[in-house]
Amino acid sequence: MSRTLVVSTTFPQYPGDPRGEFILRHWEQAANRGVAVRILAPRTAWCSGVLPGPCEIVRFDYAPRALATLTGNFGILENIRDRPWRALLVWPLVRALQDAVRRELEAGGIERVVAHMLLPGGWIVAQECVRYGVPFELFGHGTDVDVLLWLPRPLRDRYAGWMGHADAVRFPSAEKRSRFERLFAGVVAPERLIVEPMIHCVPAGPLRAVHGPRSGPPTILYLGRLIPQKGVDDLFAAALAMSPVPRLEIAGDGPHRRRLERLARRLGLPARFHGFVHAHAKHELLSQADVVCVPSRDVAGLSEGAPLVVREAFAYGVPVVATRVGGIPEMEHDAGKMVLVPPRDTPALTRALTAVLAGEVEAQTGPRGSTRAGLAV
Repeated sequence: MSRTLVVSTTFPQYPGDPRGEFILRHWEQAANRGVAVRILAPRTAWCSGVLPGPCEIVRFDYAPRALATLTGNFGILENIRDRPWRALLVWPLVRALQDAVRRELEAGGIERVVAHMLLPGGWIVAQECVRYGVPFELFGHGTDVDVLLWLPRPLRDRYAGWMGHADAVRFPSAEKRSRFERLFAGVVAPERLIVEPMIHCVPAGPLRAVHGPRSGPPTILYLGRLIPQKGVDDLFAAALAMSPVPRLEIAGDGPHRRRLERLARRLGLPARFHGFVHAHAKHELLSQADVVCVPSRDVAGLSEGAPLVVREAFAYGVPVVATRVGGIPEMEHDAGKMVLVPPRDTPALTRALTAVLAGEVEAQTGPRGSTRAGLAV
């Protein structure tokens, strides 16, 4: 039986926690195929209980429990934006993670190491695995890839020296891989740069629940983090221009939640904020939605990867209106109905949502027998 050490700073902190759940599900599937999986993740202020399942989970400490809030909750970058003092925890996290990885490698028995997020875990795993001569792979997921590409060239070059030894570097979209390849040309052999959106973590459809006739305005669902690059305020502007004004179901959390709640009240929008949703609560929202909106935009170099919510909507048979940002256009050829509009274009977003809700968008056959929505916006 092969033995794999998985390293991730984003990981569920208690049973039912949706943060990093897709990573846990990915490795549970591997464990069920016979891989011995040991997962190394930080202990946070929100950790409680034991995560059941076939994977062995080991937590490491990087700060006193009450202060361990750099990871968990929203994500490292968003947690710092929410509470700037958390930047002081970056170095303790890096040191604690490095020590924890070294302990695992020195104990022996690890045949490969897989790091989720290129920063900070990927950097540490690459450095230590090169030092100990252990094969390793890296997963980039989105913001971590963008931040890596921001780094000053001396830091990027230093990382590149270790990254070149990776058996594989995986990306959520071809767009992320292309940006990486342009900046790190020749660092990793092209055949080791793999596009692997974690679609196997999304249930296979069709899953849509059957509802009787519904009264009242249509429902638009947003499901994701509440951060600037997700463009939720653009959705608000589009909804306000629609007639009738739709119900907005906002599922997810982030440092901009309070600002968005105030904005929705000021605009008089019928918006409900659900916070993070999981299992039955997510199922209910997807089952009842008339359309899922993904109004993402590029902000300060941060962009989309391949948001799982698009494939979740497809699994439920719910049409998607999304922006042409990051890896989203690559998902147009998946088995679902999606309308793409330019980012930050409120009139185009309004027209697309209105047309989808009015049933004016016809599914057209696309490559590989898939469907895509036909609408000029």
